[in-house]
Parts: sequence; C-alpha cells; structure tokens
Amino acid sequence: MNWRDIQTWKKSLVSTFICLLGCSIGTMAVSLYLINYHWFFVLPVSLVAGFISCMLFMLAWEIVFHKMSFQEAVQHSYKMSIVTILIMIISENSILLFIAPRFLSHQMEMHASHNFKMMFFAMSCGFLLSLPYNYYQLQKSGTSHH
Repeated sequence: MNWRDIQTWKKSLVSTFICLLGCSIGTMAVSLYLINYHWFFVLPVSLVAGFISCMLFMLAWEIVFHKMSFQEAVQHSYKMSIVTILIMIISENSILLFIAPRFLSHQMEMHASHNFKMMFFAMSCGFLLSLPYNYYQLQKSGTSHH
C-alpha cells in the first residue's frame, strides 16, 4: 500500500469533508438543541441524528452530482461510508463528552464562542481520524466514496 499518493489524498480529503458535513449537521445540531439534557440522553440521540443526516446528505450528493438512482445511491453510500460515519460521530461525541464536559453539564451558553470552538475542534478530530480510513478504502477500491 502506497501512503504517499497525492491524488488519492486529494480525493480522500474531498470525500471525508463531504462525510464530515453530513455527520456534523446532525451531531452538532442535536448536541446544541439538547444542551440542557443529560449527556446519557444527548449522546445516543446525536449519534442517531448524525448517522441519519450523513446518510441523507450523501444520498443527495450521489443523486445530484453522480446522477445515480436512489437505490444505487443508498447502496453506495451505505457500503462505502458506514465506518467513516461511525468514526466521525463517535469521535465528535467523545470530544464533546470527555474534552468539554462543560458542554454537557449545562454550564455553556448557547451563543458563547467556546461552543463553536469546541464544535470546530470536535469536527476536526472526526475529520482527521476518518481520513486514513478513507485513503485506505480509496487505495484498495480505486473509487471515490462520495
């Protein structure tokens, strides 16, 4: 396996970023919306919302930009992205839970700049942790994930 292929890294960056957008829409929106609830409730709900929003985002991406049928888009998005989605959502939730416990203990203000910094940090960690997996899959299969 060649880990120095610049073109594959570029494709992997784009693919991972598309997945990040979809995952983060659900995960971060639910985390912000349910900020006043206990983390034991927020994390599973944000995991499910992140998964659903990512799948919907990638379905729309495949249908609009790659001109796939709905059934093909569902199969392609699910097969190629399930591990990436889980890596991103679990890492984002872990960051919010363990690195920023104030976020889930009702002490943050909804519009504080700390919220957005922590969300950016969590999203960056999710991106960086799933990037090598996407690169590996691109090298192995030779096709783009999204």
